[in-house]
Amino acid sequence: MNRQRVIIDRMYQSFKGCIFDDVPAIHQKELIDFHKSAHGEHSLQQDVGFNHWLYQENTANKRFYCYRDEQVVGQQSAMEVELKMGDKIINAAYAIELWVRPEWKMKGLGVAMIGALIDRYDVLIGLGVSDDAHKMFKRQGWLDLGMIDLLVKPLSLAGLSKRTAKTGIVRKLEYMAALVASTLSNIFRRGTAKKSNFRKITRFTDEHAKIVDEIYAQDVITAKKKAEYFNWRFLKFPDKKAYEAYELVVANEPTAFFVVKMTIWKGAQALIISEIHARQSDLGAIIDEIVALGVSKKVSMIIYQGLDENIRRVLKSRLFFSHPGGERLLAYTKQPKFEPILLNKKNWRICDADSDVDLFLENDVY
Repeated sequence: MNRQRVIIDRMYQSFKGCIFDDVPAIHQKELIDFHKSAHGEHSLQQDVGFNHWLYQENTANKRFYCYRDEQVVGQQSAMEVELKMGDKIINAAYAIELWVRPEWKMKGLGVAMIGALIDRYDVLIGLGVSDDAHKMFKRQGWLDLGMIDLLVKPLSLAGLSKRTAKTGIVRKLEYMAALVASTLSNIFRRGTAKKSNFRKITRFTDEHAKIVDEIYAQDVITAKKKAEYFNWRFLKFPDKKAYEAYELVVANEPTAFFVVKMTIWKGAQALIISEIHARQSDLGAIIDEIVALGVSKKVSMIIYQGLDENIRRVLKSRLFFSHPGGERLLAYTKQPKFEPILLNKKNWRICDADSDVDLFLENDVY
């Protein structure tokens, strides 16, 4: 065990007696008070229905919280993922929702909360890591893969006009030039694109899971996703209006699918691409359909956050523009033999909905 692991384990052991992983929580009221203090009175985190969906409707997800001095003082959760690396199935999870009360910072509690996950999983993935947490993760030996892509396609001036006072003339001109180019591209695509057949998904089936398995069969790192996961993640989400899922149909059989979400991004209506699963030959039709959907919904922009070079190329061809501020991607493993595989960014395919980032994207980085 290396020195950093020794420190993490020591901190974890020192707090272990007051760290709970029960769902539903024994200290339910204190946990809600904790989230109200951390995230606000109307945050998703303190909503009973949201927590029931996240932890009880998907029992694979774990929540650890620390109860001291008659209050919850810290939390760290995990969204489990069945990660396939080569021919091995790895016990893995996305580390989410790390927060420690200000008065408990610099006392080792943050390290202890991470230690609760390290004790359970062989690989941990971090996405949407704050500056403070990033520094702590780096000290602990997490692998830093840099930023994932953040691409934006402007569809109207509303996204700019709502923040005119904060926007310099150069940024305004850049946005307007991007909007003009994007609009002309949309017109051209509508005139030249082949007609494809899409239908709304009301329930995911094994056919959708099979599409995912076949598309990524040769990938070095693969997140295995079953129909039950897709139904939980998107169709059972507490806000029934949040996600819309569509499949590309050929001969009455689904061959690809995507999921989008409406949200407010810095005061402007936006359509987020939460997930896409399609062969390269179908990606153009998928993106064109998403753009048409965004236009029909009269959103100001379409947003993609992810890590998939095939998707990135097609988005760029549809005049999605790179935007600074994509989320950090980090990984941690107890197995040194996994490190070279995890460090190679080309091995990864990340989508916005893999972690909890898209749940809390509103009013973020535009």
